[in-house]
Amino acid sequence: MPPKTVGQLANALLVFADVVDSSKYSAVLGFQEYADRLLRYQETFKELGRRYFRDVEDKALARSFVDARGDEGIVFFVASQSNQAELVLRAVEFLYHLKGVLRFGAESGDGEPRAPRRLGIGAGIHIGLVACTLDIEDTHSVIAGLEGFAINYAKRVESCSREGRHSRILLSSDAARVLQFEPVILSSIRAGMKGIDDDVQLYEVQSGLFDRLELRSNDPADEHMIRNVCDLADAPGRIDEPWVKAFTVSLLERLCTLTHIQEEKARYRDLQHKLAWHSTNEDDPILLFLRSRQYRDHGAHTQEIRYLKHIVDNHPGFVHARLAMIKACWALAKSKAERSELVYARDMAQEFLEHFSGFLTGSEKREFSRFISGKPRR
Repeated sequence: MPPKTVGQLANALLVFADVVDSSKYSAVLGFQEYADRLLRYQETFKELGRRYFRDVEDKALARSFVDARGDEGIVFFVASQSNQAELVLRAVEFLYHLKGVLRFGAESGDGEPRAPRRLGIGAGIHIGLVACTLDIEDTHSVIAGLEGFAINYAKRVESCSREGRHSRILLSSDAARVLQFEPVILSSIRAGMKGIDDDVQLYEVQSGLFDRLELRSNDPADEHMIRNVCDLADAPGRIDEPWVKAFTVSLLERLCTLTHIQEEKARYRDLQHKLAWHSTNEDDPILLFLRSRQYRDHGAHTQEIRYLKHIVDNHPGFVHARLAMIKACWALAKSKAERSELVYARDMAQEFLEHFSGFLTGSEKREFSRFISGKPRR
């Protein structure tokens, strides 16, 4: 058999995902249960990874590597002609799906989790230049593997994921740069990379709207996950991790696009809105974006703009909110204008009546209703 050779240089997507605090699990669960959990993690990672990153027919031009060993999973994808933004977004969607299945997709026979906590992951995403190693298959040269500093860098990005406060999915600066026009909200982190740099700028996925999740109707794990997430959206007070909000909204968004039954679509929208309006102190940008979208659908552009402005002020990189704000301002400019103070007070009063009426007294409800209708107080 001829030895492998080094072929062309190419940009590759590089993803590492490790089980968080795996040593603690191994100390508590015992050998057999811990090993069983790792095996299920490995199989879940490989099955979902191959769903999102399918191998290509012509392995001389592109190759997808998906594997999991121990508590670590990897995805390496290289293609001479590839859309980097699409690949990085695909990786983020895959990791959210993986987190969702690990958290919501498996139950024991009695419907309860087998342990007080499910496995969580920390992940790193990087795009960088690698050298493709070549091999011969059926007299044809094919990409057999990848080598290069970028792989080590991607692993170091993953090792910094423990510093995350939202999803623990970290992107290198190169990976984050290509997502600027995608519906993903990033939060910057400065961290040290052992053996590389003491101070590196990285970006954590804070939230996002991922409407291309690769759900399978015949997958029991996906079925469990969908049922459990819908139940959670109906009782959002039980959400205990920030990433779950974006995942829940995204899963419901995907279900809306997959169904052609209007009653189902309406149910998923209602669950989204219930989650979005659950708290007066909500600060998740995607849930606030849902509020603005609901107001847009009802033609309430002043209320839409109020939320979009808040999002843009705090997350100027969220291009989708900026575009929506332009459209809302244009729609408002074509309508009859009112004094801004009056509009603001009316909109706030209407919002409280519709979504937070439990905070109002009976007299306040009556007063707010008269104010909205324009009737004078008697």
